[in-house]
Amino acid sequence: RLDQYAIAKFGESFEMVPRTLSENAGLGAMEIISSLYAEHAAGNVKVGIDLEKGACEDASIMKIWDLYVTKSFALKYSADAVCTVLRVDQIIMAKPAGGPRPPQQGGMDED
Repeated sequence: RLDQYAIAKFGESFEMVPRTLSENAGLGAMEIISSLYAEHAAGNVKVGIDLEKGACEDASIMKIWDLYVTKSFALKYSADAVCTVLRVDQIIMAKPAGGPRPPQQGGMDED
């Protein structure tokens, strides 16, 4: 379905952050992302990319403490922006094409 496709693509868009970080650091993006998926699937949710070592490491061991609240608000507002764009798109698609309708012919009394 179209809804499932949109949600899947939304989830895939989160891959851009580790992909961009690893590419900019000269690392293999596919290997890093595969490693992240494997670590997260194993239950290691605190694992991130250590750009100096070129591998995935536990962020809490590296003493990296990101603010969860900041990330949750960024995610919330980006999802809200996407929903707003989709609503506007639905409104545009729902309106009939062709511009304003011409006035009705006649309009005068028959007398």
